[in-house]
Amino acid sequence: MAQRFLRPFVSTMGSRLATAALSYGLFWALSRMLGKPQLGGFSLLMNIFLMAQLLPLLGLSIPLMRRIATNSESTAVEVTNALFFAVPVSVALALFIGAWGHFSNQHELAPLFWLVGASLLPTAWTVVAEVALLGQDRLTDVARINFFEALLRTVLSVVSVRLGYGLEGVFVIFLSLRCVAALLYLRHPCLPLPRPEHWRWSLQKRNWREVPVFFSIAFVAALVSRLDVLTLSHLRGLDEVAIYAAASRLYDAAQMLPTVTALLILPTLSRQFISARAHLSVTLLMAVRLSLTFGLALALLACAFAQPVIDLLYRADMAGAAGVLRWLIFAAVIMVVDVILSSTMLAAKAQTQDLRSLAVGLFALALALATLVPRFGPIGTSAAVTFGLGVRVAVRLRWAVRELDMPSPWIHLARVAAACIAGLCTMATMRPHGVVACASSGLLAYATVVVLSGGLGKNPLKGLRADIALLTKNGPEPERSPHAHSSS
Repeated sequence: MAQRFLRPFVSTMGSRLATAALSYGLFWALSRMLGKPQLGGFSLLMNIFLMAQLLPLLGLSIPLMRRIATNSESTAVEVTNALFFAVPVSVALALFIGAWGHFSNQHELAPLFWLVGASLLPTAWTVVAEVALLGQDRLTDVARINFFEALLRTVLSVVSVRLGYGLEGVFVIFLSLRCVAALLYLRHPCLPLPRPEHWRWSLQKRNWREVPVFFSIAFVAALVSRLDVLTLSHLRGLDEVAIYAAASRLYDAAQMLPTVTALLILPTLSRQFISARAHLSVTLLMAVRLSLTFGLALALLACAFAQPVIDLLYRADMAGAAGVLRWLIFAAVIMVVDVILSSTMLAAKAQTQDLRSLAVGLFALALALATLVPRFGPIGTSAAVTFGLGVRVAVRLRWAVRELDMPSPWIHLARVAAACIAGLCTMATMRPHGVVACASSGLLAYATVVVLSGGLGKNPLKGLRADIALLTKNGPEPERSPHAHSSS
């Protein structure tokens, strides 16, 4: 049983890592081959492409997957009705994206918007097929096709630009490979072919009744992740988008950490919500505290080396991306906490509260973008992203304290915030002495403030061992850990 689970898990995680690496590799290669306006145009269109690929089922992927997983006999009927649902949605989205490009202020990209929209037509089938295979525990098959598509997309796009076909050639390749993926899923032996006789009006009505909540969550989540680039392109232009994208691509790669964190923590949280509700709140506080304390230490280290990393990876005219990266690396830490708390909401079946948190975070992000982007450009955009995430996490923490009786986290948040500020101030002072001195002195100042303020408890090493044991369910019960209550 363990081997049956481990193999698809490792394969899926390996595919995600490889796909993320290929996606960044494509951007890095294009950053060496295209001018800043073209690179900014690619980043804008790529963000629209990625966001649109999630929308043909309007958020119904989760209920469809559950039905196929729990009732395999209904797979043929569910797949057919899901496809009949997705096709008109994809056509409408394709027309909307094409019209958006035609009437936007990026007139030179208008034909490319139509190519991005057209890619949704094969996606209507690929998204249904992937959900059906995931419901049948065929994760490895989906991972292989995703990796195959990403690999060809990267290689052929670079070749296309080298041959002088520009962005038009890149997005023709994107569209063509979406069609290839659809054909591969059509030939999959575990997927029943859609048949008109399986269409059911009752299932179509059921699907549309489920849309409001699930689509709201999917749409708000997608919009939150892409609103930064859309706003920056509208208010400041494609040159600024290119600088922002140089750092945000590294931020996207860092999102693998929250994904892995969710996969590790969700089983424990789900079990404790059902069988050990009293322990859930302590476990949650442990996860939040550890993620922030050690995540911010790593963020300080990355912040110190931001400029050398950007200088190593990109051309000299992209040097401004270092300031963006310094903000986004802290956003990545906040994202880890956000994923832990959203996983807790999922375990607690609190989808409505999850949507409310996303909506409040989206409002805060939009307000911050409108305020900061016109004046500060890419750096203002990254600061707005960090602020929006912080507001969203604060709303989730408030819910956890109120609904799950989680010990108050606010004192610990104040401690690590003070330590982080001390580390940043020390780094700014030591910057003339070199990157290594800057990083080491900043980490030392951070650790000193954390320890002196009681952020690690009276016995840090013993408390850390107890925390890790609790999170992995290999140690004593929460109430036996004196460190569990020290931060409140």
